[in-house]
Amino acid sequence: MSEGATPTAEEAMHLTLDMRFEDAVPHVQLEHELADFETVKVTRLDRMIEGMLGESVERTALLVVCHPEIARDALTIDYRLGGMLPCTTVVYERDADDLVHVHHFSATKAIRDLGCAPGNCEADLEHLVEITGELMDEVWANIESHAPQANS
Repeated sequence: MSEGATPTAEEAMHLTLDMRFEDAVPHVQLEHELADFETVKVTRLDRMIEGMLGESVERTALLVVCHPEIARDALTIDYRLGGMLPCTTVVYERDADDLVHVHHFSATKAIRDLGCAPGNCEADLEHLVEITGELMDEVWANIESHAPQANS
């Protein structure tokens, strides 16, 4: 990341998978769901851009998910924080390599770094960031460890 980037950007999660893009997207979605994230929407950005703008980009899918505990805790802090939810993970290919990339910026860290929460809730917000990190660490570990089975 660039110098002076916020913790949200510095701590973004990234991994690569040696599998077909068509297999990677449902694999990443399933691992989120097995950790109790509900899939809100899976959308193909590349197809949307092609269809609406007539321009081609590398294959890219957005996996929009929400975890009930994260949502509840964010709303408990301030209902307006619901506008910063849900979480999004991007799955994409790059012409520069033969891998599928999976990338995630923490919505709760963005809430913290952007100063979106009321000023009197630092402890609750840090707890929310911690819970989100623990849940996403589990998802990330499972994406990597189960990739060989999903690839077969």
